[in-house]
Amino acid sequence: MERDEFLKSLGLGLALICTGGCLTGCSKKNDTVSPNTPAAGTKVTVDLATQLLTVGSSYSNNGVLIVRLATGNATSSFVATQVSCPHEGATLNWVQSSNAIVCSLHSAQFTSTGAVTRQPTGGGTVGALKTYGITISGTTLTATV
Repeated sequence: MERDEFLKSLGLGLALICTGGCLTGCSKKNDTVSPNTPAAGTKVTVDLATQLLTVGSSYSNNGVLIVRLATGNATSSFVATQVSCPHEGATLNWVQSSNAIVCSLHSAQFTSTGAVTRQPTGGGTVGALKTYGITISGTTLTATV
């Protein structure tokens, strides 16, 4: 291979690599990110004698967000959802004044049952939150993924 041919092939290869990187960087952002997704069968336990004592209090562990919605220790007084926003994986928080689960990054909002009430600001869409079953035995609440 002569010098001119080598330089041309090197330039073409470099151009293809750069173009691929640019196209990847400009692609549509991923709206289905699910970091911190707990594995099926994961159990998160809470001692109701010492945690989640007031309406509106929340607890998160192992990818699960648990919120006390009402007084009493019935399962209907609590909700367990994923802790990360399905849009881009930001942390979700319970906001008692809004009675909503809110994304800390793009302000998407969800009901306590996981339904979407406001899409993320700045574009993109988000689907409903995953919710998990709750059981209570004595003062121990268990959320199971």
